[in-house]
Amino acid sequence: MGTNAASGSLIKWFLPYVLIASLQYEFTKNGLMYASPFVLMGFRYLLVGAFFYFVGGRKVRVDADTVKIAVFASVSTALWAIGLQYVSPGDSAVLSYTMPLFSIPIAYLAMKEKTTPREIAGAIVGFSGVLLYSLTLTHGSLLLGAFLTVLNAVFWAAYSTYYRKLRNSEPVPILTTQFLLGSILFIAGSLFEPKFVFNSSLAFDLVYVVVFTGIIQYYLWNGLLRRGRVGRITTMAFAVPATSVLLTSLLSSTIPSYLAITGAIIMFLGIFLSNWNVKGETMEGVIAESNEKSESRLNRD
Repeated sequence: MGTNAASGSLIKWFLPYVLIASLQYEFTKNGLMYASPFVLMGFRYLLVGAFFYFVGGRKVRVDADTVKIAVFASVSTALWAIGLQYVSPGDSAVLSYTMPLFSIPIAYLAMKEKTTPREIAGAIVGFSGVLLYSLTLTHGSLLLGAFLTVLNAVFWAAYSTYYRKLRNSEPVPILTTQFLLGSILFIAGSLFEPKFVFNSSLAFDLVYVVVFTGIIQYYLWNGLLRRGRVGRITTMAFAVPATSVLLTSLLSSTIPSYLAITGAIIMFLGIFLSNWNVKGETMEGVIAESNEKSESRLNRD
């Protein structure tokens, strides 16, 4: 009964995260038509930080690990937003999700978190889907944009690892510090690139960027990493680029290429492989069992 409840809880966090994260690329790309990456993300970080500050009882957490989260997150966001100026939303989603390959070694180095062979195999299979999809990047995506987007994945993997490391801490003060401290980078950048053309389209994009991909998405991602090991959660997140490919196709009324479809399918196979076991248990059951074992070890310690 406890296993079923835990698995159901994780899925309730995971499904809305996938939907929100899959749409963020389209909204952010559109917002960049009217505001520079630093201005757009500056609004996001300041407003989201203020929200968490007041909702969390005006608590700000300041320690080495939380500062690292703030630095890694803001640098990751800046690299992603700048790169998104050059690549398409679908390409950005796929390239960003090279992240599991970086998160597994970073998690081991930062917190000695072991990764199962199944998770490693799942990450490799899922990433092979990403590589296959990348063969479709022949429609004007610049090398610089691709490089910045992949580099963003390295920093994203780093702050995700530290989310997991602080899993037993109250999440809202961590998020408050992450956004308020991280906003310094974007405020400084805005002085050099102050582009901002306000209109109804930008206002709509800002609502999504601040409320959904800022407040809700980061809270969900923090919650997921508090409930599962880095290797498994980040590999499961291959569902985001695969879903993004589908959404981009629907929104643009175009059919993905054979390579794109095959790559998306392989991404999902990577997710299945990383969460499947020979006993035939469900993905949710494996996740819940892993979580319960982790909590049991923590209690013993």
